[in-house]
Amino acid sequence: MRNDEKTLIKGMLRGNRVSLSKLISLVESDASAISRIIETTKGVPNKVCAIGITGPPGAGKSTLTNRIIKIFRDKGLKIGIIAVDPSSPFTGGAVLGDRIRMQDHALDNQVFIRSIGSRGDLGGLSNAASGIVKLFDIFGMDIVIIETVGVGQTELDIIKISDCVLVTLVPEAGDGVQAMKAGLMEIGDVFVVNKSDRGGAEKLAREIDYMISLKQSSSDWKTKVLTAQAENNIGMEEIVNEIESFIEFETANGNLTKKKNERQISEIDNILDRKIKSELKKIKNVKEVKKLMDRLKKGTSEPEEVAELIFDLLKKNN
Repeated sequence: MRNDEKTLIKGMLRGNRVSLSKLISLVESDASAISRIIETTKGVPNKVCAIGITGPPGAGKSTLTNRIIKIFRDKGLKIGIIAVDPSSPFTGGAVLGDRIRMQDHALDNQVFIRSIGSRGDLGGLSNAASGIVKLFDIFGMDIVIIETVGVGQTELDIIKISDCVLVTLVPEAGDGVQAMKAGLMEIGDVFVVNKSDRGGAEKLAREIDYMISLKQSSSDWKTKVLTAQAENNIGMEEIVNEIESFIEFETANGNLTKKKNERQISEIDNILDRKIKSELKKIKNVKEVKKLMDRLKKGTSEPEEVAELIFDLLKKNN
């Protein structure tokens, strides 16, 4: 580990926000950096509660997040926010729209808001998001809120790093059906129909409630569908109460610990995948590999055969 990294880690452990910010940037550019940081800090406290907020574009996620932050702050809790913005197609950087909408908390030193670019990752989640949650945990945050870009068939990665997932929808045509198609019914722990002053809100809430009832067993958490108007600060306390009730329920029956263990196992897969890809990059210009790729281009070898031979080369080099 470089001396500058050690200095930043020491600064973060002393509560220096600039050091934390620089370490987040480091993890964004190099996801493996979190391993070096954790080794230096002697592990992660695993005390932080991670809340994921997802839903289609225009569902009012950022306004909802803004209101939830205020309620948690009134309880004296330290909050970290990961706002996953769409990436600029030109620079790859975050557009920063979410941070602009959360200016109410910009001067609060107990709130740390970080916008990161999705960089085209499925799930609207940057690969670095998991590492940033750990940094917030080490820094002493009580709550981390992860707000994603949006949802889709394959865009459900938020469940991998969240203890509780809040799905927000709006009473627009077809939203209930879209939620079912996108797989949101499987990942949501709390459902919110936002902008409930619009027509069709109650109908959507009933549809979602019915779909939830079809998949729940008697021992499950009884998922509620709440209605709210985040813009007018209506229904926000009920949402936070429901999140807290869910966390208490999951903690009491051991599910929260089970989730964290499953996430750690999944993370091992991701780390191994990253390391293998790194090793593959090192040998891609090796003469034997170039010959194999030429055979593939000429159609004299199949991808499966080439992959097996490259893997054999990888094992020999190690």
